[in-house]
Amino acid sequence: MRIGILANSYSAAFRIYDQLKDLPDCELFIVLSPSPRRSPWLSVLANFARMTISSLTSPGSQLSRLPFNGRVIFLSKAIDDADSVAKVKKLHLDVGLHKSGVIYRDNTIKAFRLGILNPHIGILPAYRGRSVMEWALLNGDPVGISVFFIDTGIDTGSRIVVSEEIDISKFKSIPEAKQHLFDLDAMFFRKALMSLGSENPVFGVNDGSGRRHFVMSKLFQGVVQDLMRVNN
Repeated sequence: MRIGILANSYSAAFRIYDQLKDLPDCELFIVLSPSPRRSPWLSVLANFARMTISSLTSPGSQLSRLPFNGRVIFLSKAIDDADSVAKVKKLHLDVGLHKSGVIYRDNTIKAFRLGILNPHIGILPAYRGRSVMEWALLNGDPVGISVFFIDTGIDTGSRIVVSEEIDISKFKSIPEAKQHLFDLDAMFFRKALMSLGSENPVFGVNDGSGRRHFVMSKLFQGVVQDLMRVNN
């Protein structure tokens, strides 16, 4: 299986690569597109600098050779630009791993044989959108991660590859708990890719029965924070 890690930052992509590099029967690539908050060429230069530093600080290792074995692809335009999509298609990738700060258009999604996976920090289909960890805690519902194939909507892709509840009871603040969930992305990508590589992968269904959630107000965040303190 040919896997593309889609990112704006080499450092973020490299962390995923490092944790997935030993997956059997998988070829990993890093596809870097410009950050939406930087000019394209500044993004390319910044990522090239990060890549060079990373290779120099891991002498003699397999990862230090990553920048020089054709596994890092720099895109000079946004990931949804026609030139970028054409470049991605030439890689013949089976699956993309979402690690960038964009919502993908249909032409980009279709550049991957199976699609693009997103590790959403909420249980689908119940919790779509933003602040889903907080809303789940406020409602007394389980917190977890769902890895699913995206479409052009907000957490509406119908195929869920992995969905698990995560215990965050040891964390005393919202930022700590959310960071813990975000840091599990590589582990859940691994689980999803192993499932896809099995003989008969089984998908959960994101049927749209849940509601889309929006950024939680500071008032409600305070209530959630109090709940977390009580539960500790």
